[in-house]
Amino acid sequence: MTLLAVSINHRTAGLDLLARASMDTEGSRRLARELVDHPHVQEALVLSTCNRTEVYLEADRFHGGLEAVAAQLSEQIGVERSALSELCAVVHDEAAVRHCFSLVAGLDSLVVGENQILGQVRDALSSAQDIHSSGPGLNALFQTALRVGKRVQSETSIGAAGRSTLSAAVAQLDEAGIDFSGTRVLVVGAGAMAGLAARLLASRGAVVDCANRTLAKAELLATEVGGQAIEMSELQAAVASHHVVITCTGAAGSLVSAESLGGGPAPRAIVDLAMPPDVDQDVVQRGVMLVNLASLQGQDDADEHDVEAARRLVSSEVQAYLARQRAQAVTPTVVALRQMAAGVVDTEMARLERRTDLDEATAREVRNALKRVSEKLIHSPTVRVREFAEENEDVDYAAALRNLFALEPHHVATSSPDDCPILERREPAGEACPVVTVMGA
Repeated sequence: MTLLAVSINHRTAGLDLLARASMDTEGSRRLARELVDHPHVQEALVLSTCNRTEVYLEADRFHGGLEAVAAQLSEQIGVERSALSELCAVVHDEAAVRHCFSLVAGLDSLVVGENQILGQVRDALSSAQDIHSSGPGLNALFQTALRVGKRVQSETSIGAAGRSTLSAAVAQLDEAGIDFSGTRVLVVGAGAMAGLAARLLASRGAVVDCANRTLAKAELLATEVGGQAIEMSELQAAVASHHVVITCTGAAGSLVSAESLGGGPAPRAIVDLAMPPDVDQDVVQRGVMLVNLASLQGQDDADEHDVEAARRLVSSEVQAYLARQRAQAVTPTVVALRQMAAGVVDTEMARLERRTDLDEATAREVRNALKRVSEKLIHSPTVRVREFAEENEDVDYAAALRNLFALEPHHVATSSPDDCPILERREPAGEACPVVTVMGA
């Protein structure tokens, strides 16, 4: 099996292509369902945020899984398959684990250290579980990644700084001299980002009103921050009557443009955190300060020492995860060996009972003695092979064990840890070097 991650993000593609690749929850679910229907794909998870769309697969073949993703994404974005290689980063196995953990830790975000990615990944995992497109492989990967992300947020300085695209955008407004105290602010949207924006600016003394396609949601948020709810049918007038506008709806079309502003009053600043964008770039022609994902790129101020500390934490977690994976890969072989030993005991005991007239008590004692002997003989090999697998990725210890004890492959394939309750489980540590593959290479 191969773990494969394909990423279209703010580093690999422009915002126009990111917008075309962006998917809502239903679109992400639809893509995941289509992928798991592919013969080479066993599991799939799709993550789509304001600055990335990523697909994670468990596939039986690297190229088979890659082709499945490429076919779907080229259709989604509307580009030729040959052009897709310039827009994607592709990593697999160890490198995919490292990429996933770094992503959830906020190290690959537009604003390094931002913590909103935790909730976005949690939602993506929950969605994949709901439609049964994720299984043991991706569940383990992302549950571990979420734990790693929480560690980075709680144990490192970049997490303590509370960075986000919202905080970076507000910082730009601060630098422009905008004083929020008493300023009329309109927040468009009622999702997590809109809620954060409304609460943040209300805490800084702004008068915050809220607009949403569902008026009840706007009313709920407006009540929380002491503002008014505005219907979307009144949006254009509301935009013109507020000093600052923050949008984060991700609507299919533009909500605000120079044309929609007309010749009347215009906001001093608009912050557009949506993907696809809510606001046309041409609003700057009306003297509006526009802060969007494009203007936020390259504005990160994270301290390199803080980032390096987070990277070291992520690296140690990657090594531990890979060690656990290597140890688990040996498990079916260990189980098959113990089953073979139990079978030898049963065979020899049956032969003994046919040739002798043992009473029940004696037969039980003999059987128990044989079991103890077999367990003692195979105990060290089965424990040590897991230890060796954790510590060394260059040797296939499972194959060595199969060859030494002449285990049949089909017996190993059908063995389950549940068939061997005495199998030892440990928390290993290990190390692996990532391998990066670029699509089309």
